[in-house]
Order: sequence, then structure tokens, then C-alpha cells
Amino acid sequence: MKPLLTTGLYGLALLPALALASPGTEAIEQHCTACHQAQEGGQGWGRISQQRKTPEGWDMTVARMQIMHGLELPADARHTIVKHLADTQGLAPEESAPQRMLIERRLNRIESSEHPEMQAMCGRCHTVGRSELQRRPLAEWEHLVHFHVGQFQTIEYQAMARDRDWFEIALTEIAPWLAETQGLESEAWEAWQQAEALSPAGEWQLWGHWPGEGDFFADVTIAGADGEDAYALRLEGAFANGRPLAGEGRAVVYTGYEWRASLALNGRDFKQVLDLSGERPSGRIFDDHDEAFGMQVEMAPRDGAEPGLVASLPASLKAGERRRLVLLGQGLGEGEIDLGEAVSVRDVVERSEHRLVLDVEAHADLVPGWLAVSVGNQRHDRLLAGYRSVDRLEVSPALGVARIGNDKTPPVSGVFSAIGYLEGDEEIPLGQVPVRWSVTPWDEIAERDEDAKFAGVLDAASGIFSPAGAGPNPLRQFNANSVGNLRVSASVVGQEEMQDEAQLIVTVQRWNNPPLR
Repeated sequence: MKPLLTTGLYGLALLPALALASPGTEAIEQHCTACHQAQEGGQGWGRISQQRKTPEGWDMTVARMQIMHGLELPADARHTIVKHLADTQGLAPEESAPQRMLIERRLNRIESSEHPEMQAMCGRCHTVGRSELQRRPLAEWEHLVHFHVGQFQTIEYQAMARDRDWFEIALTEIAPWLAETQGLESEAWEAWQQAEALSPAGEWQLWGHWPGEGDFFADVTIAGADGEDAYALRLEGAFANGRPLAGEGRAVVYTGYEWRASLALNGRDFKQVLDLSGERPSGRIFDDHDEAFGMQVEMAPRDGAEPGLVASLPASLKAGERRRLVLLGQGLGEGEIDLGEAVSVRDVVERSEHRLVLDVEAHADLVPGWLAVSVGNQRHDRLLAGYRSVDRLEVSPALGVARIGNDKTPPVSGVFSAIGYLEGDEEIPLGQVPVRWSVTPWDEIAERDEDAKFAGVLDAASGIFSPAGAGPNPLRQFNANSVGNLRVSASVVGQEEMQDEAQLIVTVQRWNNPPLR
């Protein structure tokens, strides 16, 4: 398989001419040109052709046309229009890369912007990332400012707006800056349009960590399905402890690399967002009704891949412990397995060209640091680490938001992880280490209001916080909702003095839930 980054694998030669007839252009002509007139010379449509967005961005635009302007649009036509616009007026991988967390619904993050006023001017109502996932010329950024004032008449009188000349700053500072940094034309987009178009169909291996369940791996078969850039996929794998994992789904690829799938894994429904533009496609699988519950995943090709080791599950072994170790890669079917003098291979549970499942024991005299891993002629010196104790613990996210809920507005969980590190000449990540979780009030007000009692329950083993139900709580003062301000703490098992903590805000339901916040 050719390297994706150098050959543009999954790119599409989509243009040069929007005027070429296609189902997408025909759907736009039928449903959109009553308001958006075709431009001279077949160069697209007014307002539409002066923007570039992610698939979610275009879908939100079409939804706004339906909600605010009464556009009547069949579901299949909506998909056709969004697909066409995302393919022909999308973002190149380099352009979307800074905001992958937003695209993947990893919303527990603290934003920043290169422009000192963006957070106050735009980020107080929606994420700054939502702006940075668009490309427009100056006139279109100015149109967007006017739209905001016209559609949201109180915008200049809200907090962080009435203390300044919001409209003047938006037009004279923000719009020009956006046009300069996020203009319609870019070298990255020009290059991506000319990239070679290839299909993701084939055999892959995928791996990640399922909160509360553990590390997992799966063989993934992707086959072409009905429709352009539509695929069916099947997964067969297991968790690191041997428990089976299986599932299937369907996916659409937008813009040549934006993979969007609906999956059923072990009987649970998920969405999947991947960036296919690299040698190892990566992204996130998450519960669409509870996006905090999700898992970061990577994939590597099995067909024609270069021999080598690509992943270790887990990422580290503790001295004196015996456990199951999974090594992923290519060319692993033959040759001696050597994990160093301090690690014994007690049993080979499974072996194939792309996977090794081993029963291993780390000796008590193990020297902390990277462990050299060799399988036949394949060697990797920075794939697996060994440790006796954790030097530093980091809880993530540092600031989490959970939401109470009910049948109409599902709750949003708080999902935390604890990553261990060795410190020395270099810091070595150990991956997720065993910890015990606890929750306490964040401050005196939270203690007075008994937030830890009413806001929900934190599972001590998994770090998953389940918020309480929505609605007034008669057991609380003033019948208040079961919200709270909590301190989430993790301590390493057997090394309780090694701790870290994070803040968790448990707040009310989210009533407006767009694909991009």
C-alpha cells in the first residue's frame, strides 16, 4: 500500500468545474436556486460557492435553511447536497487537523485562539473551533457578521458584548482577520483536490481503549456498499482480557478522507469519525446520545503493509505482575519473541501475521524504562514500557462537564482517564494505569449544598460518572436541580500517595445539540 501522506491516498480529484452535471448539482439546482442564483459561466451559486466547510458544517447550513427559511427537502436530497458540497467545497486535512477534537465530539477541552478577541466575540455563544472549520472570503465573513446581528437581535446586549462596540469590532477586526487566516482559497485545498483518489476498502486492524471495559483490538473488513463513497464494515476482535468484541456498520466518506460511520458494537450503537488521510487512520468512536462516552482508535492496513510493530496493548508492564499482552503489526507470524531479560513469555495464546496475544510475566527486578520488543526480524524500542512505580499521574480531562437528563434529553456522562508517566532524562508514557476513583465537593459552596450526594455517582473502578436525573429535587434546598461542582480524584492502586484530580461541572440538560458546537 502506498503511504497516504505522500501520495494523497483517499484524496479526490473533485473539481475543476462545478458546472458539470451530477446528482449533487442537480439537487442544488432543484432545491436551492430559488434563493441562491446560479453564477455566470456555471461557476456555482451565490453565497453557496463562496464557502468551504466540514460535512457537519454543510449539514448544519442545510438544516438552518429548513428551520429558518422553510426549505422543504427530502432526506435523500439533503444527503446528496451535503455530500456534494463537502466533496467539492470541503476542508483539506491540514485545514481540519487543528479542530479534530471538535469534529470528534471531544468537547471537554479549554479553547484558545490566536486572536485575543475571538473568545469574547464569538466563543461566548459557540466554540471558536466552529468558526475555524469554515473558509470564506472577506465579503462572506462580513455577511456572517450581519447575519448574526439580524438573526440574534440581542447579541450586542449580552454579556461580553455590551461592554464594547461589538458590531464595529466584528466588522473591522474579526472579519478581516478571519479572511486572512481562513480565506476561501488555500494551497492545501488546491493540492488536496488534485490528490489521487483511492478507496479505503480492504482489510484493516483497529485498536483502542473502551472506558470501563479495557483495551481492545479488532480485524476490520471494509467493502464497497451501495452509493458513491459508501461502505459496509465488519469488526471481529476481542478485549485484551479475551472477551469477544464484534460489530458491523455502514459508512460514508466525505471530501475523500472524512469517514462517518454508524456502528453496532457488542449490541451498543455508536458513531465513528475518522481521518483517513494518514498512514494510520485515527479518530473516535462515541455514543451519539452521550458523546462524552467514547474511545480514541487507530487503524493500520493489513493488505500490503510494511512489516513492523505498530501497537502494544497495554502500553506498559509493571514489575512482578503477570498479564496478557497484545502486539499488533505485520510480519509477526514467525520468528523468536523477545521482550528482554526482565519479561518472560509464559504462553503464546494467539499468533498470526498481524497479531500476537501473549501471556507474559514482568520480573521483580525489571529496570524501569522502554523495553526492547523483538518478533523475528521486527524490533521496536519505544513501543512498550516497564515500571515499578508511577512517577506522575495525569487525570484527563482536567475540566469535565456532565449533564443531568431524562427520557427526552439523555444525560451526558463524565468519563475520566488516568495516564501514568515515568520521569527521568525523558518522560515515558505508561498508558492507563490501575487507579481508584473518588469524588468530593470542589469548594465550600459545593460542600454546603451536598453536591457530591445529589449530582450523581462516580464508579470507583472505571472513572465513569453517571449524573442524576433531571428535574427539581425535593430533597435539595429550594427544590434545586441535581447539579453540582465536584472534585474527581484518582490514586494509583498500591501507590495511594500518587494522585491527581480534575474538576467536574454537573449541569442542566443541553437543549440545542448541533453536530458542531
